[in-house]
Amino acid sequence: SCCKPTLRGLLNTLLIFMTALFVSLGMVPVLRRWALTTGTVDTPDERKVHKKAIPRLGGIAIYLSFLFAALVFIDASREVRGILAGGLVVFVFGLIDDLYGLSPKRKFAGEIAGVLVTISVGQIYLTNLGDLFGFGAIVLPHWLAVAFTVFAVVGVINEINLIDGLDGLSGGVSVIALTTFMLLAYHDGHPQVMFLCAALLGAVIGFLKYNLYPARIFMGDAGSLSVGFVLGFLAVYLTQVPTSTVSPMIPVLVLGLPILDAVWVMVRRAMKGNSPFSADMTHVHHKFLNLGFQHRFTVVVIYGISMFWALVAIVARQWPEYVLVYGYLFLSMLLYGCLRYLINRRESFAFFAKDSVHGLR
Repeated sequence: SCCKPTLRGLLNTLLIFMTALFVSLGMVPVLRRWALTTGTVDTPDERKVHKKAIPRLGGIAIYLSFLFAALVFIDASREVRGILAGGLVVFVFGLIDDLYGLSPKRKFAGEIAGVLVTISVGQIYLTNLGDLFGFGAIVLPHWLAVAFTVFAVVGVINEINLIDGLDGLSGGVSVIALTTFMLLAYHDGHPQVMFLCAALLGAVIGFLKYNLYPARIFMGDAGSLSVGFVLGFLAVYLTQVPTSTVSPMIPVLVLGLPILDAVWVMVRRAMKGNSPFSADMTHVHHKFLNLGFQHRFTVVVIYGISMFWALVAIVARQWPEYVLVYGYLFLSMLLYGCLRYLINRRESFAFFAKDSVHGLR
């Protein structure tokens, strides 16, 4: 459908959101108690910010709430079946990692398997990339479209996973992205994307009640991998239907900060001869902590940057792709340049360190 959803469609969106929200709110405390009983907790170390063991099974509540709301209220079209089936594969791999631990290679294989399931069942893949460089639209042949979709969605999965370093950070950034996708889907007359966004949005917000600083539970890999997976395919689904007016570059802007952070961190690790998936403290949230910001204010600042990118995406949704590409690269380099300047001269900006752990300025 290329027309805006009716009142019934909007009420259905609200119903899906509220269902996922209340299922998630009910599940998280139960999972938290179970994780504490069984010892399925994230223990602190020199790389982590939290100081005590915290349960890490919140992802179960997120994905099962999303799945329940989607199965009950959303028509099981080919695309929806594909997204739910592939997401379930990724969720299971993430859960196994949370419970027993998986090597990065096996986790990576699980992510690729989930993406291929969605591509084969749902027939969702990136074909038209738009006019990225000002020389005409880039349309990929089928074999390359499948390969590029695997690369892009696995990239989004790991971006959401990598930014999951502070209380409420990954969940909040995902909420901003999902809200933006939902608004774009409404404007573009794409009800199924709206409904899927509403289901995941409710599930994540229900979890966030217990994950905001100081967190009582983490989403774990079951949460971050499955949320990243659904976000990645919602971006593909939103931009690749024949009637879509949403540029393929718009989701890149919406997820601008996680993408920039993941690329920057992985390139730095590779340049130092380390694995791109090795853990360190070079993420954007660590940079703000190094400036003297406290945990809570750092998260709020990153929310603000994410909202900035979301607003740019909404305002610029009709702009040519090449303008969006060059604008994104310029603003991203400007942001990182400013951050490096502040860190290298932090003694000149000592007022940052006056941030209080007890509240927000």
